[in-house]
Amino acid sequence: MAIIEVEPEAPVTLRVDVIDMGLLHLLETRYVVLISQRDSDIVIELYKK
Repeated sequence: MAIIEVEPEAPVTLRVDVIDMGLLHLLETRYVVLISQRDSDIVIELYKK
């Protein structure tokens, strides 16, 4: 399950339970991807290249 948060002038933030490496590779072709853990969630932040 993923939750997407979008704020103006902020990165796109995804909160996920599991990371799919194929999706991660696809995201990296278009975005700078930062992955961190907050509480029990995996947080993926996407910044435009």
